[in-house]
Amino acid sequence: MFKDGPNSALAGFQRALAMYRESNDLRGEAKALGSLGYCYEQLADYPKALELLNQSLAMKQKSQDRVEEAKTLNNLGLVYWDMSEYPNAIEHFNRSLNIAHAIGDKKIEGAVLNNLALISDEQGNYPHSLDLYHRALELHRATEFTRGETDTLGNLGGDYLLLGRYREAQDYYQQALKIDEKEHLAPSITRDLGNLALCLLGLGEPDDALRSFDRALAIARDAGLQKEQADWQKGKGAAFLRMGKYDAARDAYRQAIEVYDRAGLKRERIEALNDRGTLLALLGDDLSAEKDFRLASDLSRAIGYPRGVTTNLLAIGDLDRRRKQFEQAVAAFKESYERALEAGDQAVMADSLLKLAKTRRDQNQLADAEKDARRALEISQTTGAKPQEAAADLALADVTRRRGQLPEALALFVQAEKIVASSPDSELAWQIAYGKGLTLEAMGRNEEALSAYRDAVGMIEEIRNQLREDRFQSGYLSDKSKVYVSLIHLLLKLKMLPEAFKYSEKLRARSYENLFDGSAMPGSSAEEELLRSQIRQLRREIARETTKPVSERREEAASSLSQELAKAEQKYQNFLDDLRAEHPGRAALRGLAVPSVESIQAALPPHSALLEYVVGEEDTFVLVVTRKNLEGLTIPASAPNLRTKIELLRDLIRQHNSEDWQRPSESLSAILIEPIEKAGWLQGITRLYFVPNSFLYYLPFAALLRQTQTGTRFLIQDYELLSLPTSAALVYSQDLGEAQRRMLVLAPDVTHLRYASLEARRVQSSFPQDSLALVGRTATEKAFLREADKFQYIHLATHGFFDRLNPLFSGVQLEPQGGNDGRLEVYEILRMHLRARLVTLSACDTGLGGGYFSEFPAGDEFVGLTRAFLSAGSAAVLSSLWEVDDRSTMQLMSGFYHNLKNESDAAALRKAQLAMLSSPGRFKEPYYWAAFTLVSAQK
Repeated sequence: MFKDGPNSALAGFQRALAMYRESNDLRGEAKALGSLGYCYEQLADYPKALELLNQSLAMKQKSQDRVEEAKTLNNLGLVYWDMSEYPNAIEHFNRSLNIAHAIGDKKIEGAVLNNLALISDEQGNYPHSLDLYHRALELHRATEFTRGETDTLGNLGGDYLLLGRYREAQDYYQQALKIDEKEHLAPSITRDLGNLALCLLGLGEPDDALRSFDRALAIARDAGLQKEQADWQKGKGAAFLRMGKYDAARDAYRQAIEVYDRAGLKRERIEALNDRGTLLALLGDDLSAEKDFRLASDLSRAIGYPRGVTTNLLAIGDLDRRRKQFEQAVAAFKESYERALEAGDQAVMADSLLKLAKTRRDQNQLADAEKDARRALEISQTTGAKPQEAAADLALADVTRRRGQLPEALALFVQAEKIVASSPDSELAWQIAYGKGLTLEAMGRNEEALSAYRDAVGMIEEIRNQLREDRFQSGYLSDKSKVYVSLIHLLLKLKMLPEAFKYSEKLRARSYENLFDGSAMPGSSAEEELLRSQIRQLRREIARETTKPVSERREEAASSLSQELAKAEQKYQNFLDDLRAEHPGRAALRGLAVPSVESIQAALPPHSALLEYVVGEEDTFVLVVTRKNLEGLTIPASAPNLRTKIELLRDLIRQHNSEDWQRPSESLSAILIEPIEKAGWLQGITRLYFVPNSFLYYLPFAALLRQTQTGTRFLIQDYELLSLPTSAALVYSQDLGEAQRRMLVLAPDVTHLRYASLEARRVQSSFPQDSLALVGRTATEKAFLREADKFQYIHLATHGFFDRLNPLFSGVQLEPQGGNDGRLEVYEILRMHLRARLVTLSACDTGLGGGYFSEFPAGDEFVGLTRAFLSAGSAAVLSSLWEVDDRSTMQLMSGFYHNLKNESDAAALRKAQLAMLSSPGRFKEPYYWAAFTLVSAQK
């Protein structure tokens, strides 16, 4: 109907419509209305398209123009197809087909058959749709309807593309492109180029695919084709994903989803949600990924789109596999395989088998895993999907290695490596290098294994360093720390301690580098204030709804508001991502080097030792740095074993009048501390800096019991204890200048903590000069933000809260004022410019970050309040690991600040804890004094 796109044609049809109306040409007016309706369909303005096409249809029916009536019914069917309203689409197509048969119009018949095949595609009936397309193609060629021929060729390519038969799809798209370029049909050319790019992507040629997507995108922009622009942005996202450019992929998916949402394109939105969910899962954000997959699955069922159901079933099953919910995962993969088999979808069949193979491997069902991997390999070799073939080789190699067939496994890893060298896939590349390293190490070829491990780490860091958001840098590493662990293990075995220390630091290096970012962030903008206002308003509405009596509560309203809040918070997160990406200071920070062992030793105070832990699935490693020596030790303690003991200790320590906590405490000490002491590495040491890893962040080291020559003693009785996010904190430190005033104390009434106000007064009395106590209703969030940068010491006696869905919205509760809710949250703290020596969070759970046990991926990044205050400029943070008793906390804090006049932070805390330990009554139990941990690089 038009060659250069709907925008260029729109004005011409509008002029024609005016002319026909002026001359009272009803037949011409009806045609012009139909053409305008088709333009708006191409522009994805479906309500306007329906309005104009229905007007045209009524006029054509009135004039009994059967040919034009059939054309308009066909176009109406297309609009309903775009809107995923398949019953309406089928009804209009069938009405058009009946007229075409009645009047013997083969051209219209071919067009309608083509469009009915589109419906069969969406319903997953590919054999039927292929039959319809071939019948349509014959009619188009017989009637010399070039436009219909190229459309059907493209649709045939689409079917083969969906079925994973990329070479056949490529052939049909190239036939269509040749015709479209000859006819200068811009809308068709952009679709051909974009679809050819998808074929190239499936064949493992992402660079060529990107070039084709860019050509398609430029034509779509010139032609004003919004849907196609979104389609090719989504396609570019898939290419970026394959290449490990995850931020670029995330941006591309976001742009595509926004267009699909505005246009009401449900089927396309389903596919984009699945793609984005896949990316989020790779970045370790399983919660957000699952939301996308489940939303896409629900939408697929609602519109009757079986392929969407299948692909999202597969994706959710993979999340279950990662969570070790193997039975659910196997059921999902079997169902997705059967659905794909019925539809003839070879790509999804192979993917289902590969995921089944991984699950069987994890269950140690190696024979079944091998069978699934071999079948996946056969399918991928048939379809020519190189990335899938490499993935099948990798799965088969991993199973073969576990069966002890090492030479055969190595050959398969090398085979996969060769495929990925010519068909880049960043995720497969590091996995192949890692598997190759494991095999070589098992064969005793340690130098080659070291090289493979180093290659794997290099690939992981290349991707990780490109990620602009801290939580994704951390989340991406959540399932890859095993590579670092294997490398560190081999380096320790080979007595290569300095390099082992270097990779231990690399494992957590981002955590200290990123502490600098928040203090350099620009101030709030009008857009940000609006987003935050929306979040506050939604929270107030949710609070009002949930505090109503049960009889008056509207559960649907509460659920809807919660969904709106999640969307608003995600929108705010996206805003911050963009802001951080534009921040020029980040480029320099990327160059922050991992410190040498010598620089750490030079920074250590006398009589101090740094204990840096790395937790592996089978073993735990510790590197001990003193001013003169570097030592390393492999401890036979697995991650599951350590985690169980830490969880047990944390649970038991909070049970009053019980000594059951002592056994896990002694056990953990025997694992983590006593081997180091027995080796003699802590002789003459009085201060310990702990650099934890994984869930060791949540271990109260002070409460560990050891057997010594003088009897059973707590660790705190023999050492001053501090924690660090990384040993680099001793070398790289911020110097924002020290504030002039001494102490700021806040104790709001809103928390109803009985002893908080008394605690505030006692704390202030430790520094009576140049201090400010904001107690009760004066302890507002606005007052804190106004005053905090003036003080050396900041003490917050209030409740903390941890947002497990989005740690940026964790915080502490202060007094509300006006429209302000009083919630001092992480994203607000990150914008502050503190000059404090110490921030004390005398509250509940204030030390918890985004990696609290298994609920959130966090690697070693602090994403909670501790990290936020360090990032804002505080030299040290004192925070709690569990919900603390406010009366005992008052006593501990009083002692701590009294000691602080003449002692270092660590010494003052130790002295206060020892005083409670030796006191009569219940406060001597570690529950009351061991919760507080000091994160500081003080020397």
